[in-house]
Amino acid sequence: MTAETYFPDTSALSDPDVLEALSALMTNARLAARWGGLSPAARQAHQAILQAFLADGAPPPISQFSAETLADLGRRDLVHVRGGEIALAYPFSTRPTDFLVRVGGVKVHAICAVDALGTAAMAFEPAEVTCLCPTCRARVSLKVLADGLTLGHASEPDPRIWTGVKDVGACAADSQCKSMLLFCSPDHLDAWKRSQPSSARGFDLSLAQGVRLGAAIFRPFLQAPAEEAAP
Repeated sequence: MTAETYFPDTSALSDPDVLEALSALMTNARLAARWGGLSPAARQAHQAILQAFLADGAPPPISQFSAETLADLGRRDLVHVRGGEIALAYPFSTRPTDFLVRVGGVKVHAICAVDALGTAAMAFEPAEVTCLCPTCRARVSLKVLADGLTLGHASEPDPRIWTGVKDVGACAADSQCKSMLLFCSPDHLDAWKRSQPSSARGFDLSLAQGVRLGAAIFRPFLQAPAEEAAP
């Protein structure tokens, strides 16, 4: 059995702004170092963990996997074990966040806005998403259809997705993901940006653009290798 690599699925992407954001977030160097050469055992474990989140809203116990496999997934920043339990497996978190996803009646917290928006594409099921605006803490609810690309509805007329570009370090959830946010309006995004350092870099995307970005990143995670899009 050969090693495998996750590649973002750009087959449905033509929007230059989304492609630019994807390239900035998922650089070739990051993909090669973290998602390249994944062993079949590690990939199987990764998918089992994600499927457990989708089925139960929680990860399986670490006793189901070898320490070596979990360590490999941690080095790749795909799954992190903390306190003797799986704490996060992108796009999901065991701790409450501002991003709640409901898929097939199961509720689970996502790590960031883009993770939440990409869950439907990964699960091949419709997803109800509720996010809190960082500026006013208002709830923004929306639905992404089972194709992972189509918005069913949104509670606000023009939510904005901010995708911050930062040095990821060992764990994106502790760094870059903290600036991957959903705002209830352009005004509230602008207010938040004024509170950030002038050097802060990122992309201001529409909700539809954010959905397509999330789909490109997360759709490959539960696909069979032959289905994945090449870079």
